[in-house]
Amino acid sequence: MNVLGEALRMIGGALGALLTQPFYYIFLIGVLLHYRRQGILERKLFNIRIYVYAGRVLRTVVTGIIAGLLISIVMAFIGIHIETEIIWCIGIILILLSLFRLRYAHLTMALAVLTIIYMVLLSFPSWQPTGGIGSFISSIRHIDLPGLLAISVLLQLIEALLFRMQALRFSSPVVIEGKRGKPVGAYAMEAFWPVPLWLFIPSVSGIVLPWTPLHGAQSWIDGVSLTALPVMIGCSVLTQTHLPQAKAQRIAKRLVQSGLIMVVFAALALWWAPIAIPAVIIAVILRECVMYFSRREETEQSPLFIRGLRGIKILDIIPYSPAAELGITAGESMYKVNGQLIHDPQSLHAALRINPAFCKLEVLNVEGESKFLQRAIYAGDHHQLGMIFAPDDQAVVSPDIQRLSAWHLLTKPRVQKLPSSYHEHSALLLPEGEQVTEPEVPEEPIELTPEYIEKHGLPKRPRRKS
Repeated sequence: MNVLGEALRMIGGALGALLTQPFYYIFLIGVLLHYRRQGILERKLFNIRIYVYAGRVLRTVVTGIIAGLLISIVMAFIGIHIETEIIWCIGIILILLSLFRLRYAHLTMALAVLTIIYMVLLSFPSWQPTGGIGSFISSIRHIDLPGLLAISVLLQLIEALLFRMQALRFSSPVVIEGKRGKPVGAYAMEAFWPVPLWLFIPSVSGIVLPWTPLHGAQSWIDGVSLTALPVMIGCSVLTQTHLPQAKAQRIAKRLVQSGLIMVVFAALALWWAPIAIPAVIIAVILRECVMYFSRREETEQSPLFIRGLRGIKILDIIPYSPAAELGITAGESMYKVNGQLIHDPQSLHAALRINPAFCKLEVLNVEGESKFLQRAIYAGDHHQLGMIFAPDDQAVVSPDIQRLSAWHLLTKPRVQKLPSSYHEHSALLLPEGEQVTEPEVPEEPIELTPEYIEKHGLPKRPRRKS
């Protein structure tokens, strides 16, 4: 009974530690502001809010709690030594990193900053200030890098799994400036999860575990207590060349590959602590390589969501709309409506007016094959049947979406119109061998008057074609 009471007291103390820290609240507020910003941006770009973000916020919070429980269970067998000062250091560093880029607010990046501070302090072993700063300095000097590295590796593996499973649900259509200086449809795949961790730490006044954690076996003899460590995980990826499902698979696969490499380094660091320092640097490099290869793919391949010559490309579908009920998906093209060819939203509206109560659709899937659909039209249906189309040259773009930071969450999203550029030839959109050439305009016949001959001379005979 005393053990049960002690366990309940320990759990209550851990929950109290989580609720009394400001960081988990800050992470939750950041998630709310992020989805609020997405809704405002959708209205500015497409004149409609496509998604209801209350469900996304709830899914984010619940998923983060479940992920935190799973990692906490694994860390209960691995073991970690972490002090309250280190928890505050990590939270402050995560907030500061988010001011530069939201995707930097990850434990791996915060651990890299702490490692740099730790190495600097090693260079000044005799410097030990007093007071609150002194306690922080002392905690960093005795930081458990192997244990924190193990947590960051587990977080990355969980992050890859969540991104693979939920990235599509957290994706949002946007319009950005393309390589040719024209508006291009894209997807902002920005998924972030606040994760509360509950960690066993050695304590002389706590309960004794029935097992011995792997890391630091001698320090667990006297007992343990429970502490809370709130962190953030997530990715911010922009794709204009792939469908969100395909992009999520690529990113998740690379995160898993780099995470498995780091599992080896984390195991070695638990065996020999000095390996943790280069291992943290390698973890940051591998993570940035994933983002680098993702950006390089986007620049090397052709954009997917642009206006084509066969129909009009669909950027996204509003949930529960007529198009969603018919099974139309992003990446497909609306080709014909009621027998009329569709090349812009105006032609779609004209074709729908042919029969206001019923519509017959011919849609080209991603492979270019036709599928035929039909549906009754009811009062209150979306005027484009719930389809968001690829932008034209006059569409506004979001200039900040590719460098989103915490500062942007506190302000309304900006949109702007691109300056008019040269008109690209329509042949650029056709396969090689099917280029369209400008029709030759026949020259007006020349009247050979004496005045013309005196001024220009006689015209030359055209060369005979060989």
